[in-house]
Amino acid sequence: MMSKEISRRKLLKYIGATALSAGALGVPMKSFSQSKRAIPTTPVKVAAVSFLTGAAAAPFGIPGDNVFKMCADKINADGGILGRKIELHSKDEAGGVDAQVKLARKLILEDKMDVVLGYISSADCLAVLPLADELGGLIVAYDCGTHELMEGGKSPFDVPKFKLGFRSKAHLGIDNIGLALYIKKYFPKIKSIAGINQDYAWGRDSWLIFETAMKKLMPDVKVTKALWPPLFTTDFTAHISALMGDQPDIVHTSLWGGDAVTFTKQAIGMGFFKKIKTAWSRGEPYPQELGKDFPEGQIICCAGTHYFLYTPKDKASADLQKWFVGEYHKRYGKYPPYPGYHAYQAIYSYKHAVEKAGKAVGGWPTVEEVAKAMAGLTFPTPSGLLTIREDHNAIEEVLVGLTKMTPKYPFPVLDKMEVFPADQVNPPIRMKTVDWINSWK
Repeated sequence: MMSKEISRRKLLKYIGATALSAGALGVPMKSFSQSKRAIPTTPVKVAAVSFLTGAAAAPFGIPGDNVFKMCADKINADGGILGRKIELHSKDEAGGVDAQVKLARKLILEDKMDVVLGYISSADCLAVLPLADELGGLIVAYDCGTHELMEGGKSPFDVPKFKLGFRSKAHLGIDNIGLALYIKKYFPKIKSIAGINQDYAWGRDSWLIFETAMKKLMPDVKVTKALWPPLFTTDFTAHISALMGDQPDIVHTSLWGGDAVTFTKQAIGMGFFKKIKTAWSRGEPYPQELGKDFPEGQIICCAGTHYFLYTPKDKASADLQKWFVGEYHKRYGKYPPYPGYHAYQAIYSYKHAVEKAGKAVGGWPTVEEVAKAMAGLTFPTPSGLLTIREDHNAIEEVLVGLTKMTPKYPFPVLDKMEVFPADQVNPPIRMKTVDWINSWK
């Protein structure tokens, strides 16, 4: 379908990376060499918005907030951003879309945050990110996954969709395409699939991409059922019974947070996993959350290469991974789940963009200059090199594996790990995800 190895020239063309120079930031070369701007002595005000209460807090929001704090401490210990220390303001994402819109307005207009890093819910991202341009504040979405966030409704659509809005991670395409590629490779004889996904943007989009990819990669596989429980369902027994009645070979799910934990516990009690294998689009946190009770042989996607046992190919990223896993475990007694890796990417994307823009303009950059610097940015992370494209969306590789108990850990870890490269799981710029999948030969 697509080559696994791509040349540097092809990669640069694919990601749409642009050289970051004084000219690229709209600064004349003469003024770049001669002018100097003052750097404020006040702290950099950074808002970090995650679920700190509710069902999504333990597996997602709190680990993300932990990493924001851990990284802010590290950055401050290393001298800050252009000499300015970070003043971190942790905020709760709970309360729904209207509450988050009000909070974002307050953070930018009243609290004068230099940047807002946040949002796990796709619904919150879809509502909040347009405020970046409206209010003139930089917003970096750190975890939400819907592909619709940056793609919009036009074809070809505008790039970038938002001048001051970014997402420092790849969208859900990598999760669900990665699962489909893994199933084709490791389970080529399956005959049927089904889905159970939450009835809102995240669940609907996840199933759409997975089903589209499966139909393209394995057209003879039958879809038996697609179930849509509401968000925050507390009783999945009817859904589990319906799936067990159909007995598909593999059930796809993008359940997350408390819903994922509730579903898994109830499915274990009903013997679901003894008969049916599940493919989790973002299942990486749950083996650690549920411990040895989490079933073996389940297909788990890590929302990127965000896994504590993964070693990136480049040395800079490998060194960061060693520090990141060790420091997180020392502080919090657990291994960092993928939302923590996403938090690292968000706060360091801001740091690197400010420093590059600052170098170009000779001092502290404006919000617009930071945004221009962030587009086309590539930097090392604990998961590997990350690129934020000119469409303001990051692209990543993706890791998928099977759960397996070992004596070393009190929970199943991933076996048969497979990493799919970025060009196999991320659509090119100006091409919608579904259209791209349907174009595969």
